[in-house]
Amino acid sequence: NVVLRIACAHATAELARSAEHPDRVTTAMSALQAAGITTRCDLLQCGREASDEELQRVHLRKHLDHVARNAAAQSKSKNSFFTEGTESAARVAAAAVIDATKHVLGDHGPRRSFVLARPPGHHASRTGVPDEGGEGDFAEGGCYYNSVAVAAAAAQQDGVDRIAIVDFDVHHGNGTQEIFESDPSVLVISLHADLRYPGTGAIEEVGEGAGAGFNVNIMWEGSADWPPHYADYAVAVKLVVLPILQAFRPGLLLISAGFDAAEGEGFHAKLAPESFGAMTESMLTALPDVPTVAALEGGYVPPMVARCCVAVMGALLGDKVDEPEETKISKLSESKGCKATLLKVAEAHEAHWGESANLTVAKVKAFFEGQRERQKGL
Repeated sequence: NVVLRIACAHATAELARSAEHPDRVTTAMSALQAAGITTRCDLLQCGREASDEELQRVHLRKHLDHVARNAAAQSKSKNSFFTEGTESAARVAAAAVIDATKHVLGDHGPRRSFVLARPPGHHASRTGVPDEGGEGDFAEGGCYYNSVAVAAAAAQQDGVDRIAIVDFDVHHGNGTQEIFESDPSVLVISLHADLRYPGTGAIEEVGEGAGAGFNVNIMWEGSADWPPHYADYAVAVKLVVLPILQAFRPGLLLISAGFDAAEGEGFHAKLAPESFGAMTESMLTALPDVPTVAALEGGYVPPMVARCCVAVMGALLGDKVDEPEETKISKLSESKGCKATLLKVAEAHEAHWGESANLTVAKVKAFFEGQRERQKGL
């Protein structure tokens, strides 16, 4: 197994006070060392930047120019800070995910990798988000280049014909969706809260044209009123994520590992760190021979990010994940929000995945009916 660690110069006094700051990585690295994980894997430092050619497989040329220009001016664009090190750091982060992907796809390398890098990338799109003047703003949410998307495009270039991206960051990965929403060879599954930012990721957004059905949004609608726990995520993984992944049969699995759905992060979700390890383990079990790369996205409370990284790395290394007792799927509460969300997902995707993945409204209803009966017996 491979960990690629990035230490970047993307920091100023102002940035140090922002949510996306270097302590996210340094604290996580210290925790991985303390847990003995770094002695059980190959630790690699990425020593290069992603090239223009690699980045332009998913981003427009003017996107690259926008990032370079704002970095040189050390300005602020929407909710993203730029420092003189930003452009280089974002390129190194993208290169790290590309290189990790090439490692796991190689004939003799490890089959699993975790990329501990910043800045994150899943909000960075191809065309940019229009600003008040109607021009594309190519950096938002602390994301500059979409590292996971760039790595997926590199894998396509190397001949991988089916790629799955699973994003469990609490924010919708609007950039990843926009880049691949018309591409049936890239399956994008996102589990996220119902948040004002970025304001995308509705369940009805299933992809465009030939890509219809290959964009699966599991948005916990109204989650401000019922913060989802792991039990809710576990049911979504069981009924939606795993069946679709297995039906799709990817040649590569990329995980956008955002940890801001963790309890204490302040968003509309309350997952324990072990929850992220359990979700990762379930995907690895369902796709045992599929090369897998997990890359850090969000998560802004460094001690919590560190615990989540340890949990996911443990899963990648094959350690058995012990779910917190109160969050086991067998103890699922009758969450109306969870049931309503998954019924809506099934309704949106039954035409696409009903036969091959058995994702139907009837199946979801039957599960919750059975769960009610199981609850009576506890």
